[in-house]
Amino acid sequence: MRTEHTLVYDAPATDWLEALPLGNGRLGAMVFGGPSLPGSLAREHRFQLNDGSAWSGSPHSQDLEPHFSRERADAILAESRRQIRDGDYAAGHETLKELQHRHSQSYLPFADLFLTIGLSGDSGAANPAAGGDPAYSRSLDLARAVNSTSYEVDGHAVSVEAFASHEPSVLVISVETDAPQGLDLALRLDSQLRILRRAGAPASGPSSAWLELKLPSDVPPSHDGGAVEYSDDDSLSLQGAVAAAWEHNGTEEGADDSGLAATGVRRAVLYVTTETTFRGQGRQPEGTAAEAAVAARGTLAAAMATGQEALLARHEQSHAELYNSCSITVDTPAWQGTNTGHRLEKANTHPDGPLAADPGLAALLFNYGRYLLISSSRTGAPGSRGGSAWRGTPANLQGIWNDRLQAPWSSNFTTNINLQMNYWGAEPTGLAACAGPLFALIGALQETGAATAREYYGARGWAVHHNSDIWGYSKPVGHGAHSPEWSYWPVAGLWLVRHLWEHLQFGAQGTESTRAFARDTAWPAIRGAAEFALDLLVEFPDGTLGTSPSTSPENSFTAPLPGGGTSRAAAAESATMDLTLIRDVFLVLGSLAGELGLETDPVVAEAQAALPRLPEPTVGRNGRLREWLADPEEWEPEHRHVSHLYLAYPGDSPLTPELESAVSASLDGRGDESTGWSLTWKILLRARLRQPGKVSDLLRLYFRDMATDRGGQSGGLYPNLFGAHPPFQIDGNLGFVAGLAECLLQSHRTSGGVPEIELLPALPPELPDGAAHRLRARPGVEVDLEWKGGRLARATLTSPKARNVLIRCGDAVQELHLEPLQATVLNLASFSPAGASA
Repeated sequence: MRTEHTLVYDAPATDWLEALPLGNGRLGAMVFGGPSLPGSLAREHRFQLNDGSAWSGSPHSQDLEPHFSRERADAILAESRRQIRDGDYAAGHETLKELQHRHSQSYLPFADLFLTIGLSGDSGAANPAAGGDPAYSRSLDLARAVNSTSYEVDGHAVSVEAFASHEPSVLVISVETDAPQGLDLALRLDSQLRILRRAGAPASGPSSAWLELKLPSDVPPSHDGGAVEYSDDDSLSLQGAVAAAWEHNGTEEGADDSGLAATGVRRAVLYVTTETTFRGQGRQPEGTAAEAAVAARGTLAAAMATGQEALLARHEQSHAELYNSCSITVDTPAWQGTNTGHRLEKANTHPDGPLAADPGLAALLFNYGRYLLISSSRTGAPGSRGGSAWRGTPANLQGIWNDRLQAPWSSNFTTNINLQMNYWGAEPTGLAACAGPLFALIGALQETGAATAREYYGARGWAVHHNSDIWGYSKPVGHGAHSPEWSYWPVAGLWLVRHLWEHLQFGAQGTESTRAFARDTAWPAIRGAAEFALDLLVEFPDGTLGTSPSTSPENSFTAPLPGGGTSRAAAAESATMDLTLIRDVFLVLGSLAGELGLETDPVVAEAQAALPRLPEPTVGRNGRLREWLADPEEWEPEHRHVSHLYLAYPGDSPLTPELESAVSASLDGRGDESTGWSLTWKILLRARLRQPGKVSDLLRLYFRDMATDRGGQSGGLYPNLFGAHPPFQIDGNLGFVAGLAECLLQSHRTSGGVPEIELLPALPPELPDGAAHRLRARPGVEVDLEWKGGRLARATLTSPKARNVLIRCGDAVQELHLEPLQATVLNLASFSPAGASA
């Protein structure tokens, strides 16, 4: 068993956070592994199903009331701006609430498949032996993306294996036994959604069962109250279907609207798929549940015609193309146990932290994070969904897995950190293809966000606030009742387009496909974001440009009240993140214009003229980076968001020693303890500052097991290694991939115009020996690394085109010439001291 590529358990899941995830970017499944049924030797295997397109609402959700006239929106913003200018921050905060719309829509659970397995002829009187079945095992092979469950019933072996085929999109479940009498199988489907029709087809062909479903027209966030709503107007929501069919060597006993049943089965293969009337992000749904059911059954027929063995071979090849594109191994004693959750608990008993006891957990979580992104975010080939390629939906707050109608924070796209963090590891670890659904969402948001920019700000370009969904929702949320600290933040689009730029920076620059992406995808999005930023800026009396009102995502400060005393407020002038994002987009726009020969574009000229008028980031109280220009006192000194430190990561601004010190002091002031995703952002920031000791402190917190209730927002890992906000959010898992990669390799700096690649800049001391294969560095260079005793032992670099790069490791530096597609081994003996000629 390859412990860095396998999750393994010695008992079925009794809780969703013990179940194991499968996914193909469209269809997700949480596999529980067959807990025993009371009073019987039979087990019920639950497969909780999700569909990446199963969201409430429709594009009409953004058009619901309230609507704002230009005059009304301008008046609200002007009044808030005046109150802030006059120092009445609390009033400015309250005024901004008047600008709020409603809420984004919610990602939904889709269906459940229950498969009951028992020995044929079982009397039902027996129970499993006390302590369970010693032969029981369930596992998730990350490299193959296959879930396996095995156990014994009355001395006979039973195995259940499942995988989520990408094309066609089907969950394939095989059941086998060596019991001479075979097994009794019973399959039923259910759903928390509105079931329009239950149906089943007997064995004139393959026996099948399906549900036709209607999805809600509106699902408010769980923290907001309110009920799940359905509408008789079919244009306001999706419809869909889930269908299952099987083939086996037993005797069919029933196939109707209650499900399927068979007896005497020694081998069976089940095929399950989902279908909705979704036709693309931001697009109006088309079709009916009945039509979705026909399409789903067509997908099943195609899958069954191909067969389980061929589908498995195709699936393993498709998955391996992505999964094997990068890997990390860490030297560690092999784990001999049979429960990954217990492995985590045992590691946490070590006085020096979990990774000191079991450094292999770092490699396992890195590989798991990449697996989760592959499973959550993929495009597809042409198929039944409208006859066009499935462009995918991005990984949401829970990836593609959710079992609640009103999930925490709607399991939506939270665009003030969480959605972006989901994709930070894609480019450096060979999963750029998984970012396609994110780019499709950015495309949809340019349309909906253009309407929001006009309605709320009278601005050009496009604007997105802090929540979105597959319909491209872009307005400020809150129903007029919530704090602007997380409602009023109109610059999410400026952060999102950073991913387009990173895709170009990590790609093989100069290729025709890269140039086409730059021209057709990146340029219009970045130009539109810059247009909005230009119109958002206001001029201050000293001639500088800034933003007002201005919030720093989800944080607040202590504001003086005009009559004395203080209160909490979130809106001031020129949050550092606003200015950093605006500067970032203006600089990226200028660079991209130069590459595309568009330097004379008028928006480029406007942006270049505005750049010198933007205040630079500065050091404020206690030596920390100012979060707002006026540097007010923090209301919550240990707040989880560190948005003002964007310039250090994911930004790539050159940092002076003074700014580096201010970033470090800001992190010190925030403290280490936090939610899962916040811990991973801090890991990335400490890595950028080359502080491996502080990275180690944060890793100790991130690898805590969640068996202990620490209260509050204290991150860690659940038994199935899902990251805890708490509750579960996948951004911590996906952010960890980027965090460990950044500790091993950095490539955001340049020296004299030459790209700089830094090796092992922040290697955690708990990982003294290991290797990384095919990490990616800007600009499109693949890097293989080996290290021993915490020191670089070998490095090999491969570039798609001829180029010079500067290699840095510790105090050594070397300029290296790379020939196209030729692996170049770094000569460690020829390293020069930093600053000397190389």
